[in-house]
Amino acid sequence: MTIGNRVAILREKFAQSIGLPFASILCESEIEQALEDEGITYRKRLFCPIVTLWAWTSQVLDKDKSCKNALSRVISYLVAEGQTPPSTDTSGYCKARKRIKEGFLLFLMRLTGKHLHEQPEPELLWCGRRVAVFDGSSLTMADTKKNQQKYPQPQSQAKGCGFPAGRIVCGFSLSTGAVFDAVMSSMKTGEINLFRRLYPNLEAGDVALGDRIFGTYADICLLHAGDVDSAFRMHGARKTDFRKGKRLARWDHIVEWVKPKQCPDGLKRKLFDQLPERILLRETRFHIPKKGFRTEDVTLVTTLLDPKLYTRIDLAQLYRLRWQAEIDLKHLKTTMQMEHLPSKTPSMVRKDFYVHLLAYNLIRTVQFSASRQHTVDPLVLSFQATIQHLTSFTCLLAHATDEQRRYEYEQLIFLVSTEKLPFRPNRVEPRAVKRRPKAYPRLTKPRKQVRRKLMNDRYFVRAAA
Repeated sequence: MTIGNRVAILREKFAQSIGLPFASILCESEIEQALEDEGITYRKRLFCPIVTLWAWTSQVLDKDKSCKNALSRVISYLVAEGQTPPSTDTSGYCKARKRIKEGFLLFLMRLTGKHLHEQPEPELLWCGRRVAVFDGSSLTMADTKKNQQKYPQPQSQAKGCGFPAGRIVCGFSLSTGAVFDAVMSSMKTGEINLFRRLYPNLEAGDVALGDRIFGTYADICLLHAGDVDSAFRMHGARKTDFRKGKRLARWDHIVEWVKPKQCPDGLKRKLFDQLPERILLRETRFHIPKKGFRTEDVTLVTTLLDPKLYTRIDLAQLYRLRWQAEIDLKHLKTTMQMEHLPSKTPSMVRKDFYVHLLAYNLIRTVQFSASRQHTVDPLVLSFQATIQHLTSFTCLLAHATDEQRRYEYEQLIFLVSTEKLPFRPNRVEPRAVKRRPKAYPRLTKPRKQVRRKLMNDRYFVRAAA
């Protein structure tokens, strides 16, 4: 059988398995259009961009995340159709991954996230508004010369003993948990500067929610200029006097912020000069009870000025939901093992990053479908269980008839809807781990030096004997 027929088989199998949840928001015609927009042309080969994309997406959902396992899945699909299996050499698949452009993967990630961000029913919205939650984190990658040049390791780590590190900032949909945009840079770039690359893509009417680092005068004004409201925790350096301004209630007032004289780092001077000299903002404070008869005072600054439309209780509830971004990042870094990317070049690191986000949106798509069909909040569904069920059903869906596939997919959606997270109020866990099972010492010298010393010691013992 020709290459074209084998490619057609693989495209069909992936579309009927891992691509099935994306059918309503990411059809093949949109993928083909994205390839055309990016100027990507390809010859007739087994690993065309679409096959490579689906294989890569399934790869990051695997537990071992190896190219070998991704290729094994491709071979199994062809063997099931009576085709001669291709070579088990992964070089062809790895070269195909390198040929895919970053812009293509970024576009698909944004497209899937945007679809999920705009789809929720009114009951899933906050006060009838879509909320975008922003949060940042870091990740490491393979210790190679190219990665070290682009994403240098922290200076606190000895040369040759650390890993290159990158900083990421993601924008999540509060209603569905999907990533609608993300950016990655070196650790030298602060979160606030990465955040400024994201919020221009927000839609008018959205509400931007984030921690205290994002609540600067310039960013609030820039968001407001795009008809985007914001709600950020007050920075600790800024003091609030509730005796001033227009009093709305106790610990709730509207005040006037004055434009700072100094342009913030990372913001263009021309853009800073265009900012208004003053802006009306609402400041509200509420108490968060903690275990042990303690409370934490949280002050929120927002452009949501109407106390009738947005009460203090609504705003307190909104900030409480900000923690969802922390959970979403945990799913990405821990559940999907994105905390360390093994790619050896900066370009492949970024591609791997975008594919992880695309696969993450795939899982959120399954959860959203389950919530819509079985009337359950998508954010109360277990992310880990959804991955387990999807990966277990992948082979069944690929080799089923059309009638069987509809039944199996309905069962998959039903199983996901039953995997609800338990309600555990006041649950506290320390951010600490037990000692490693194998108590190896920390590497204090480059691995090559240690390896050379071990070889020399081994040679010395043999010579002495």
